[in-house]
Amino acid sequence: MQRHRVFFFAVSMFLMLILLPQSRVLAFDPLSMVMSAPWYGSYVCNQGLTRMQLTMQPQQGSDGNRVEAIFVFTADPENPTVPTGSFRLTGTLNRKDRSLLLKQDRWIEQPSDPSYRMVDLEGQVVIGETEARIQGRITTYGCQDFLLWQFFAAPASGK
Repeated sequence: MQRHRVFFFAVSMFLMLILLPQSRVLAFDPLSMVMSAPWYGSYVCNQGLTRMQLTMQPQQGSDGNRVEAIFVFTADPENPTVPTGSFRLTGTLNRKDRSLLLKQDRWIEQPSDPSYRMVDLEGQVVIGETEARIQGRITTYGCQDFLLWQFFAAPASGK
């Protein structure tokens, strides 16, 4: 009985691979992988060094390049007076050159201090074997560069 189950499973997997379109079997999109998890890092604006988290997802009904994002900022230990806030952004992630452009949309959690405002980002996604990063600049007046990271497990070696 066990042999029949193994044989049935093997035949099913073989048929599934043959019947699926080749583009589905062979296509691996590293951008989809890194879009599925939050990015963590920091940036500098008028308030000083600030921690940030960016979570992106493809925009529903788009061509795959349009994205929606949530930007969360909070205090860094070196700058503990920064309040927490968050806002939504929309923009594009070019899958060919991996450039990212995000424009502010609306507040989710606005700090009570009116000097804090939403920002726009432009950057570049760089994907390595064990990490990915987005580095770029905040294009809103009074701001500078940002750097975001994701770390993941190294691929298993065939040794």
